[in-house]
This record gives sequence, C-alpha cells and structure tokens, in this order.
Amino acid sequence: MASSQQLSGLRELNGIGERVACRLVEHFGSEDAALQVILEGDITSLSEVNGVSRTFALSLARDARARAAGCAISDFLKTKEALDLYSRLLELIKTFAHTPHARDKLDLFYPFPASRMDLIQERRAFVEDYLELADVLSADTAFLNLLSSVKKLRPIPGNLRVRDRIVLSGDRKTLNAAKERFQAFLPVQAVENFSEFIDLARGYPSVIVFDDTYLSFDLPEGLEPEFFQDPSKAEFWQILPEVELAFFVRNLDCILACLNITSILRASGFDFFEELSEEYLEILKTALLKVGENGKLAEGFDPELDRLEAALQILDPVLTSALNEANQHMNRTLEASSLTLTGQELIKLVSGGMEIKDLLAKELHRVYKGEIEAVKEELAEKLNFQKQEKLMLDVLFSDEIAYPLRAEQAQLQLLRQKLNMSLEKARLSRKRELAKVLSTFRKPVERLVREVLDFDLGFSIACFAAQFRLKMPETVSEAGIGFEEGENLFLKARYGEIDPVSYSVGKTSFSPKGLENRVVLLSGVNSGGKTSLLELLAQCVVLGHMGFPVPAKELELGPVEEFYYFGKSKGTLDAGAFETTLKQFSVLSEASGKLVLADELESITEPGASARIIAGILEYLSRSEESLGVFVSHLSELILENTGTDIRVDGIEAKGLDSSLELIVNRNPIYNRVARSTPELIVERLLRKTTGKEQEFYAHLKDKFKN
Repeated sequence: MASSQQLSGLRELNGIGERVACRLVEHFGSEDAALQVILEGDITSLSEVNGVSRTFALSLARDARARAAGCAISDFLKTKEALDLYSRLLELIKTFAHTPHARDKLDLFYPFPASRMDLIQERRAFVEDYLELADVLSADTAFLNLLSSVKKLRPIPGNLRVRDRIVLSGDRKTLNAAKERFQAFLPVQAVENFSEFIDLARGYPSVIVFDDTYLSFDLPEGLEPEFFQDPSKAEFWQILPEVELAFFVRNLDCILACLNITSILRASGFDFFEELSEEYLEILKTALLKVGENGKLAEGFDPELDRLEAALQILDPVLTSALNEANQHMNRTLEASSLTLTGQELIKLVSGGMEIKDLLAKELHRVYKGEIEAVKEELAEKLNFQKQEKLMLDVLFSDEIAYPLRAEQAQLQLLRQKLNMSLEKARLSRKRELAKVLSTFRKPVERLVREVLDFDLGFSIACFAAQFRLKMPETVSEAGIGFEEGENLFLKARYGEIDPVSYSVGKTSFSPKGLENRVVLLSGVNSGGKTSLLELLAQCVVLGHMGFPVPAKELELGPVEEFYYFGKSKGTLDAGAFETTLKQFSVLSEASGKLVLADELESITEPGASARIIAGILEYLSRSEESLGVFVSHLSELILENTGTDIRVDGIEAKGLDSSLELIVNRNPIYNRVARSTPELIVERLLRKTTGKEQEFYAHLKDKFKN
C-alpha cells in the first residue's frame, strides 16, 4: 500500500503529459489552480477542459485522492466483480444526491482496508453527523427541492458591458489607470479638448471623470459628470454596480435557496454556517429581494423608481387621452358659446378702435387657456409628477392658439429625456446602494454555497441510509461478519419489501456456538437466494469499509484487508481464462486478512476437477486466521470428499410448493446442513401445472424420486 504523498505538480499524476498539463494550466490560469481543482475532486470543472473526458477527470481525482490518503481503490477491491458491485452500490447511492456536486464527490468515496481504520472512522464520523438530520428532513419535499436548486456558482459573464456610462479623462496617467480597472466593462475614452469632452458626454446618460481637467469650464445645462478622486481607489460598486450585481443576478435562485436551507437547518437544531448571523442573513435576504432580472432592480421596492418608470411608460397614452378629451370639450364649448359685447367694446368696435377678430381671439384664448391648464393638471396627477416636473409641463404647449390642441413635439421629446435622465440617475443611485450592501456578502456567499454543496454530500448518504433503514456496523477485533435481518439493497431497490436474512461467518456474537467457521460452503435450492445472500455480504463489507451504514438491523464486522468477489461464470472457461482465474487465487498465500466470496466457482471447468480445485482453495484460505470465505456451490458433498479441512456447509432449503405452485423457501441458511437442490419439487410443479401426455411425462419423472 502506498504512503501518503504531497503532490507538487500536475505531471506527477497518471495520464497527465505535457499537452494535457498545458491545457489544464491554460483553462484554470495556473498549475497550482489546476492542481487544487483536481485535489478538490471538482470533476465537473475538470470535464470542461478541452480533451478531458469525465472518465479521465474522475481518474485524475481518484489518483490525487489516493496519493493524498496513501490508499487507492484497488488496495481493497481486488477483483473486477468486486469493483463492479461497488460501482452498482455507488450508482444506487448517487440517486439520492440532490446536486451535481454531491454526485461527483460520491465517486471519490471508496472502501478502505482495515489497516486504514483511521480513514474509515473519519468517514463514519462524517456520515454520522447527518443521520439524525436525514430522519427529519429526508421526506421534506420543500427542503429537497431547495437543495436540488443549488449549483456551482456561475461567474460574471465575460461579455458584460455597461453601455449607458462612460469614463472620460484628459490626463494620460489617469486614463491608463482607469482603463486597467474598468475598460473590460465600459468605455474609457481620452479627450483632447473641452469641445470633445462635451460631444462625448452628451452621448451618455452617465459620465464619470477621475481628473478635473474640464470641470472648471461652464458645462451646458443637464450635463452633470460625476467626479471620483482616483481610479485605483474607487470602489467597484461605485463605478460599476452592475458588475457586482451581475454575480448575484446570475446566481440568485441558488443563493436564496442556500439562505432558506440555512434557516431550515438551524431551525432543525443543526449548527450551520455560523459565519452569517441571523441578523446578517435577513439583511442579505432583503437585499437579494431587490435584485431583478438582467441586473435591473426589482419592482415594488423603491417607490421613486416605480413612479418614474410608470410615468415614462404611460406618458404618451395619458397625453393622447387628455388631449382628445380636451379637444372634444373645447369643440362643445365653442359650439355652445355666444359673444356678448359690453358697451365699451361696442364703442371701440364702431369707432375702429378694435377689430372683431381681436374680440374673437380674446374669447378663444380664454377657452384655449382653460383647456390647456386642465390637460396639464390631468397629466401632473396621472403621471404623479413632483413640483419640479410640473414646471416642465408649462413649455409643453404653445402660447399661440392652436386647434385641435397638440403638444410641442420638441418639448415632448425633451420632457421624455429629462424624465429618463432622472430615472437613470435614480436607478444608478439605487444600484450603488444595493451593490455596496451586497459587495460585503460576496465572499461569505461563495463560502455558504460551498458549504451547502458539501452538506448535500453527507446528507445524500444519510438519505440513502434513511430510505433503506441502514445502521452503522459494530467493529469487532477477530475475523468475522454476522448480521440480523439483512436486506439485499439491489433487491430492495427493485421490489420494495423483501424477506430479511440473518447470517454469520467467523467469530461474531451472531454465530452459533461451535460453528464459528471462517470458511463456509453455501448450498441450497435453485433461486433460493444464495447469490442474493452473497451480494448482501458483499454490500455490508463494502459499505462498512467505506464508513457508511449497512443494510442490516445489527451487524458485526471484523477487519478485512482485501476483498475478492467472484460472480457466476457464464459457462466453462477456456484454458487461458481458467488459468487467469486460478492466478487470482494465488494471493491467498499472503498473510493479510482477506474476504473471498465466490458464486458457483465450479462452472470454470468440469465438476470433478472443480471440486478438487475449490477444496484446495478452501484449504489454503483456512490457513489464515485473519481470512474469511463463503463459496456458493452445488458440489458441497464432492468438495468435502476432497478436503480434510473442517469446512462448514450451510443450506438454504425449500419446504414445498404453495397454493400458487411457487417454491416455499426459508431464505435464512440453516447452519451446518447440506441443503439438497430441489429438482423433485420443480418436477412436481410442472406435473401439477400440465395435463394430458405432457403430464404423463412429468409423472414418469417424479416416480424416479421414489426409489
């Protein structure tokens, strides 16, 4: 077993050559950054590198983890079938993960040999912290949905540009400093003279300057550049609040979910992310609720912004409606009006001191003026204008009588511009206020999201344990594995409720007195559950050595240094494959504690030779006081004839047929009993299910069992 190694470079890892190393450095910015991503097991980020597949990324992460721990996955899982069974277990556990982060990280959890009990205990302590919490929250759909919305934080988009703001400078040194900090996000422009300054400034709602080169001049009305002392000292939230807000906009759902998760965990008595107090959590939540889509501020949180936005939106329809109504009213007034002259007006008219058109204009102006005032009052009321904004309405209509009534288009456009400028200034001011608050939370939020993702790793394992009612195993000092009411996870996941099984091999409190054999043959009925029991034993050992709970009501587990699993062969092996299989058993000569589980190994060659080979393997396995072995076989009696070693044979027996003609099987092995296969019962089932000539055939076969 390798000792712990401190990695100092990418090329120390298997599979990383010059080309891959260069790609990793280019993608992550430096060799140290790339190495850190690998050490953290960030498989998703590694998979984003050109030419790095997910399989290769996982291999790199496992290699780094193995070097850091001084223990690789192959130190415990010694056969392909053992690795396959572990992979199936892992895929089952990963179905309980709520985040891609947890699914990726679970790939780095593998079983450790007993000699690394320190790592096993460390893993157990990690998992145990979550078990009680999962009992409470694993069925809480709302909480699980929150967890599922948590993802790796997305960076600020590289193409983010602020187009309504410009930085202008007449000083070369100041200009260069401003470009270095801000040009990636907004225009930074040099100006050679005051005229150029004015021309450029008029093209943007917001103008920022860091030097006073042109501020001593008289600026045109409406042009109000903002002055900041030093581009290197200006806060980002002051110059570019959109950039600060963009991080929170892109990750809003994730961050809010994390805050709600934190509150739920704390309410459940789980001390979580104490870096943020309840007071700061509420401040952050309140601020985030003001963040709208695309960096805009959410509606309803700032009355002034909402007022100005509404005024701009309804200006045209309100004006059109008011003018239509005023024109109709003016038309009706003029149609119903009559001209009454005073005596003096009559004298002036007769004497030529006044013309009739002047008299008519005077009367028409009075009506016109009244309608214009009514329109302005309606506009001011419906647009919710303030005092200064009401003054802008005075120039919206000409003093010259015009019918029908209409607004001056140049003045209307100027009104829109002024309203829009007021809105942009107010919006920028609020963005800055919000960005200032949120900027203080940027780093804590990044740490919070990482903690929630890491929480899901432990919580997902605990949810898996809660679903299958798993229990932490008890560690015993001598070679043995014994359990009460164990349930094969693969069967339980597929069928739901299944028959639990109790069984023991080696020295545990579950072993019958005098039957503490470490090497066992398991015999019994076809389809009786021998393979399922072997899988259950394997599941318990693998999970136990991962530091995870196991699928049994109670379980005692002795030290296992290496785990060998041999599944059923799909037919007699050729000479080469047969030789390879035998070579795998040659390690039994080594002294370290091993667990060997083999399913119908006799199929590797003809029965007579198989019995002798299995007998020899069992004899060798029995020599080690630290090793265990369970071999499923239909050749138990033949194997016993070929060995002088005390080997226990346990049996899974069928009792008969039920009313549906299905085998009645006791899934719990009977210790120290050779269980016969049940061809007679199978023949009887076929006999009872058929008629005619076919039934006569099965009756003839059944008679053969009477001899």
